[in-house]
Amino acid sequence: MPRILYFNFDNPRPSGGLRTIYTHVAHLVRSGLSAYVVHQNAGFRPGWFQEDVPKIYAQQGLSIRPDDLLIIPEDHRVVLDGLKSVAVRKVIFCQNHFNIYIGLGQHRFWQDLGISKVFASSEIIAGFLQSKLGWPEVPVVHYALDRDLFKPWPKKLQVAYVPQKRPLEAEFICRLAAQDLGFPSDVTWAPIDRVNEAETARIMGESAIFLSMNYLEGFGLPPVEAMAAGCVVVGNHGYGGMEYATPDNGFWCEEGNPLACADALRQVVDLVRQGSPEVQRRIDAAIVTAARYTLQRQRSELLAFIEGVLKGG
Repeated sequence: MPRILYFNFDNPRPSGGLRTIYTHVAHLVRSGLSAYVVHQNAGFRPGWFQEDVPKIYAQQGLSIRPDDLLIIPEDHRVVLDGLKSVAVRKVIFCQNHFNIYIGLGQHRFWQDLGISKVFASSEIIAGFLQSKLGWPEVPVVHYALDRDLFKPWPKKLQVAYVPQKRPLEAEFICRLAAQDLGFPSDVTWAPIDRVNEAETARIMGESAIFLSMNYLEGFGLPPVEAMAAGCVVVGNHGYGGMEYATPDNGFWCEEGNPLACADALRQVVDLVRQGSPEVQRRIDAAIVTAARYTLQRQRSELLAFIEGVLKGG
């Protein structure tokens, strides 16, 4: 049986892209295929989620077989350069089109690195790769949420946010909004940073509001997780979030305008305090949006793509 080798980064910090690779491999293994996550350093395992899958460590010796199928992140230059002359099926899994030139380095095209196919994690990415890089076909294997994990809890007037990608703006927006709301305030501010997946879901679940700090995303998963958790979402879509962000399911702000974002956040806090029907209407629409991103759909799309590649399609 051919092996399906998903190369991954040895990144200990929470990363939606890394997590998604583990989920893909879990889908494939449960479907009876021989799939592995490949890390560099022996014994490495991300400790912030529970999913476990077969792993191979390149440090202990990685022998590529002729019938292997290699799945490589768009920005993994070390792997792309190291395996460019290896005669084996190589596919790009692109989770952020803003990162493609990190992986390409001095090369112009993925074909120069022996890449035969590419698939994407969002429709925004697929559209970019088709229109700008000339790939005629870019299948999409959509992101998925664990709805048993990301769900509403009893709510409190709390603003959850992930400051990792926009730390300066996140502090500015939260501090300015808090100042405009006045002190003392009944609002709790809950940064989600260096916590595990279950704790992330708990914070979102109990928060009435989620401040989206998406930045140059291929998709941007946290706002959709927050939607599933029953938050009203306010903030940035980060471009990749245009796949799901609509005027009906959140209070989306102009990109690059933290002043406007702080003002919107203050207004949303006031609307939540007042029990505004407009807030509930957007939460209801957001829950419908999040419901599209199921593990079942992801598994079906992934198997269709992988089985097609293995059969030579």
